[in-house]
Amino acid sequence: MPINATPEYYKAEEKFRNAKTRDEKILALEEMIRTAPKHKGGEHLLAELRGKLSKLKKEADKKKSAKKEGISKEGDAQVCLLGFTNSGKSTLLKKLTNALPMISHHEFTTVKPEVGMMDYRGIKIQLVEIPPTFRPSHMSIARTCELICFVIKEEKEKKELEKIKEEYYIRVKHIFVNPWKESAEKIKQRIWDSLGLIITYTKDSKGISPMALPKDANVKDFAMRIHKDFVKNFRFAQLLRGGRKMHVGINYPLKHGDILEIHQG
Repeated sequence: MPINATPEYYKAEEKFRNAKTRDEKILALEEMIRTAPKHKGGEHLLAELRGKLSKLKKEADKKKSAKKEGISKEGDAQVCLLGFTNSGKSTLLKKLTNALPMISHHEFTTVKPEVGMMDYRGIKIQLVEIPPTFRPSHMSIARTCELICFVIKEEKEKKELEKIKEEYYIRVKHIFVNPWKESAEKIKQRIWDSLGLIITYTKDSKGISPMALPKDANVKDFAMRIHKDFVKNFRFAQLLRGGRKMHVGINYPLKHGDILEIHQG
């Protein structure tokens, strides 16, 4: 038994004891490791937990078929659409992306994650529709995305969805959208605003191309996204902001709409 463990640890430990599937055990163990005491007296406990987790993951890898259920991240950010059956997730995915999910009035039409790419001013955002069965293997995608978009029909669904998020130890930021009351364009804008990104532009002989970066990004972050050699051989950057041209250094902070040309030496 761990010394000075948090209530969150004991809650995860109880879920591990009551877990019926390997995926549920993996989720619980990961939460136990996250919340376990980190002092010297807890080193043995952490080693034991990590050993159990490693064993379970190896067993899971052996059982996986050639076709993985996991979704590879693409684009500048990944957003998961979660909601109860017939909440409008598939319709929203179709409106916002190039995906063609099956849409029906029948319940539980979506049985596997559906993926589409949303375009926002040239920036590509991957949207993943999670089936309303909330299987642990599907919910693991939601645990590593940049934003959860809860799709609802009624206000009363909010608390239940937040409870599900907590049950699967999902720490990602979330928003609620209602496609029955909000337009697809408004939802697209809300998704973008919630991601906390800015759009900058690379300038070269071919023209300008958009690049998404965190709001606190600087010229070095911009250059690194192009190639590490642009940082290694950096001389200065020519920045165009609001009609004004200036030469700036590698640590210069960037703003939404900046156009940059990197010069190397």
